Amino acid sequence: MKRPASLRGLLLRWLLPATVLFSGAAALTAYGIAFTSASHAYDRALLDTALALSEQVRVFEGQPYVTLTRQAQQILLTDRYDRVFYEVVGPGGEFVSGHRGLPRPTDPMVEDDRVYYDGWYGGEQVRVAALALTKDGIPVLVLAAETDTKRGSLAREILLGMLLPVGALLLMTLGFVWYGIRAGLRPLEALREELAQRSHHDLRPVETPVPVELQPVINEVNQLLARLDLSLASQRSFVSDAAHQLRTPIAALQAQVELALDEGNPETRRRQLDQIRVATARLSHLAHQLLALARAEPGGLSTSEPLSLPDIAHQCAEIWLPAALKKGIDLGFELEPATVQGSPLLLQELLGNLVDNAIRYTPGGGTVTVRCGVIDGQAFLGVDDDGPGVAPADREAVFNRFHRVAGSPGDGCGLGLAIVREIARQHGGDVRLGDAPGGGARFTVVLPLAPSTALPRETPRP
Repeated sequence: MKRPASLRGLLLRWLLPATVLFSGAAALTAYGIAFTSASHAYDRALLDTALALSEQVRVFEGQPYVTLTRQAQQILLTDRYDRVFYEVVGPGGEFVSGHRGLPRPTDPMVEDDRVYYDGWYGGEQVRVAALALTKDGIPVLVLAAETDTKRGSLAREILLGMLLPVGALLLMTLGFVWYGIRAGLRPLEALREELAQRSHHDLRPVETPVPVELQPVINEVNQLLARLDLSLASQRSFVSDAAHQLRTPIAALQAQVELALDEGNPETRRRQLDQIRVATARLSHLAHQLLALARAEPGGLSTSEPLSLPDIAHQCAEIWLPAALKKGIDLGFELEPATVQGSPLLLQELLGNLVDNAIRYTPGGGTVTVRCGVIDGQAFLGVDDDGPGVAPADREAVFNRFHRVAGSPGDGCGLGLAIVREIARQHGGDVRLGDAPGGGARFTVVLPLAPSTALPRETPRP
């Protein structure tokens, strides 16, 4: 398994080479500026030599010559570090005076032109200052050159003089980078220590101060902790409800089984076994409802896809039609196109509980109608019956877990409508309870339309 990358190491790998690179570039730039400035000073001194020579140029009968004494020549050409050369060139490029064969300018020059360039003379590299002038109407070129010994020495002195301060500055910069990274990562270490000290039951929001760049991460962690806390609370509630609701019917079933085992009369034993069958069916229904409630808890929506509500209704009809026919109930449908985003399993469970509830409380020969469509820009899925209905005072309480209206018929366990509300809310909707046109109860689940679905034609209001 590949070892996770270190954030500190990643920052150092990016910052340290960049720091060294920029420091080196800055040092080279400073070196170049310093050396260029010093070279300009040397070039100016070399030009002064050429200007001094130009003052000694004379013209006789159209030919230039130089009036330079040996003593003046020695003074002009004396340098502590370099050898100095000069040459005076006539209008036709002919040699007039000085050191023959100095490098000439590559481009033609006019009066008062001054250029500097590098060349070779006598096997040595030289720096040349060229000066063009006119004496008595005769163009003359004066060249002054010197070897580059002091220039090379100057370059070395500048370079060596910069190494120590630049090196010290680089080390200081690297130290500040290292310290800055450590200081910047300190909030992460504090966050790690806080989380390490927590128990697995502690799902409180993280409140450790962090830089603003980390705050979105902390917000997401806190939202995750809140969802985990809600999920664990739902699990604890489910376990508590299941234990409470299963304890009594299991104990009663056990007692009935013991009585049947001790009963010697076959007729009495048969009635007791029939009671056991009914109790077992009721217990099976309760277990199924508890499992459905667990699936409907927050976090149970593991899959989501576009779903046609008429298709959900048709699938539900295949399951509940035999129960309706057995009781003599007319199971009808009023279906209009409507598409929602959700879990097919949970929405079938939702509608199944509504239909089951309607069949249980509707007397034989009654009517149960499944409806779906679009109203006010939202999809709806509902069930009408012509049973006893629900009094306005009980309409909120019927959605509580294990609540049954006093004196109501049927053998339900009081979980069906709680499951309906949980599933509806998990899909971003809700359930409403009102009066059906026939005098019974009307349950309507309102759900958001699927976002990628064009808005269908709205169903006329009943």
